[in-house]
Amino acid sequence: MQSMTYRRGGGSSRAVSASVVDLIDPAGLMVKRIESLRTHAWEVELAAHGIDSASLNASSVQLEATCADLNVLDVASELFDADVKAVASSRSKDDAGLLTVDGWSQTALITGIEPSYDPPGPAKYALTVALLDGLWHKRDDVQHFWSDALQPGLDLDYPHDYPHDYMPTTRNASVVNDAVSPMPFELVVYGPVSQPAIIIGVNRYELHMDIPSGSYVTVNSVEGQRSIVMTAENGDTTNVFDKGERGSGINGGSYIFQPLPAGKHQVQWNGFGFDLTVIQERSTPSWWT
Repeated sequence: MQSMTYRRGGGSSRAVSASVVDLIDPAGLMVKRIESLRTHAWEVELAAHGIDSASLNASSVQLEATCADLNVLDVASELFDADVKAVASSRSKDDAGLLTVDGWSQTALITGIEPSYDPPGPAKYALTVALLDGLWHKRDDVQHFWSDALQPGLDLDYPHDYPHDYMPTTRNASVVNDAVSPMPFELVVYGPVSQPAIIIGVNRYELHMDIPSGSYVTVNSVEGQRSIVMTAENGDTTNVFDKGERGSGINGGSYIFQPLPAGKHQVQWNGFGFDLTVIQERSTPSWWT
């Protein structure tokens, strides 16, 4: 484990000065082992000769820790409490914090601190952590797909007046998902473009809207976090969730939130530019952390 942090939730009180708590700081809070974060069990519904469903639900675990500076613990405790209150008030997971272990993240709350030893010497205690997503996520590198304006030569005309022209050059672009199963993604589509559509594998990802020059639309397909938001040139945001094509739903061939299939798949689009980020999902942080 190289890094472990708790990031303040969006609904926390602005009076709380800290925004990120380092959880493996030898001079402050120090969590030394994370076996409890790796402990998991799928909730399965058995069928006659298999299972009807499987899910990883929210859970509560404990982390043993020490703290060499009680001022750090005081500030962190205020942050933890503020996030719990915010979620209890709003009933929204969006106000919770984010626990990150070597790049693997999950929405979380620190719901309890149980001391077992007070000074002199570093304080010892147990943190009770509510893991709210069930799954851990990590973003892969962004895959860029440029607009035609940034790819000269795609639509060269034949230099003589024949009744036919050459077809546009094939981009030969592919999306890569290195995981062994389909994964969610973040898609950013840049304007100007009208009714943008992207075909990856056998699925069509389409937005029924115009995106002006200087604006972009971000699609997040993570279960429980799904959103479609347009950001204007001046930074203003607009919820355009209803503009994504749903078709007949997952595996129907035209679904805006269709998970990206594993492997390498050809991409087809026309004119505009976009970025795509595969978001890896695991039941635990990587065992190599």
